[in-house]
Amino acid sequence: MERTQPLCDLNTSSIENIYIFVADAVRYDFVPKRITDRGRLFKTAAAALCTPQSISSIVTGRHAPRHGVTWFNDSLNNSVTTLFDFDVTSGYNEVVWEGRAVRDILNGPDRIDLDTVGEPFIALEHDNGGHSPYVGFENQSTAEMFSQISDEEELRELYRETIRESTKRFEERLDILEARGLLDDTLVIYLADHGELLGEYGGFIGHGLPSTPEVAYVPTVFIHESLSDDTSDTFIHHTDIFPTVREIIGDTSLTADVDGETLLGRVDRDRPAYTQGIMRPQAKYRETIIDPNYDAPSVWTKNGGFVFNRTNKLALPLTATFDALFSGYTGSFNSSRSSITSLLNSFDHYLSSERAFGEPSISKENARKIVDRISNISVETESRSLNDETKKHLEQLGYR
Repeated sequence: MERTQPLCDLNTSSIENIYIFVADAVRYDFVPKRITDRGRLFKTAAAALCTPQSISSIVTGRHAPRHGVTWFNDSLNNSVTTLFDFDVTSGYNEVVWEGRAVRDILNGPDRIDLDTVGEPFIALEHDNGGHSPYVGFENQSTAEMFSQISDEEELRELYRETIRESTKRFEERLDILEARGLLDDTLVIYLADHGELLGEYGGFIGHGLPSTPEVAYVPTVFIHESLSDDTSDTFIHHTDIFPTVREIIGDTSLTADVDGETLLGRVDRDRPAYTQGIMRPQAKYRETIIDPNYDAPSVWTKNGGFVFNRTNKLALPLTATFDALFSGYTGSFNSSRSSITSLLNSFDHYLSSERAFGEPSISKENARKIVDRISNISVETESRSLNDETKKHLEQLGYR
């Protein structure tokens, strides 16, 4: 396999700071040109299909089974090294998430103020991105919003407009760095935690499930004055962010066991990527026969991948039926608004044991070996109860 050095021209000697902007639910084919014109775009494999799992992989450099987080009531094991453990000022800010939902997953890193923080620093900010409810529906739940959208074209335009608003917030953050004279000293990384379904496959909307390219492929843009504004032909992974930042910061005192590779070195141009596709039911159904209610890990290369549905055969019909008829979310949107159509589409997708998408550069047999090797790993996490404020906000966002 051909190897490449995707960030070989990055002038690391001039970088004092790292600013990471995570835009929620922005799929690769919807990344705004206003952002890609600023730096180097990489097609990226999301580590997972929902925020708790993917953002934990971004900050640890580990595949999702190796950090153990599956839902908002999990917290990373304190023994796992994160971006917030480097010997520089570091912090995390939330825009979309209320009630400390994601901050607590990451073990409560300090907040950071771009207006006042001193160098060197690592700042990670998590923005609404393209997450529902969309612009104009902020005071409604995701299910209420979807019930009022007339067709797929309207859905996509609302999604685009929501991403545009997020892009404005991103540009405002860069304006702060520039006004303080810090932009030239800062590597800016724009990326999404996962993508989004917008009516594909007969009416699926959202993320988390099912596993598809629209949710697995996300953008990453590296922005620095030493980098040209182009599109790299190297396929990268969420897990590459941590080792890349570690090499730039140069904190050799911090040891970390990671799965990704630094993009400053030589990497395979089209490395297969593991993406976790696991969803668990409400707390009262945990550790039952329907836990997990969806388990479909996948392996992706730049132009396609394989999904392996390992969900319990008794749980699958329940998941398909709930999603089609009662969720008001992922399986409920189709042009006819027919419950029967939704149910048929949902069963067709969920009951498939294997699916191939596009033209993967890996064989199905080798993809399965990757899934078998990684999916069976188990790591202990800290579990906690979600407060009422957090539960209410997650329900509004479409989580159930």
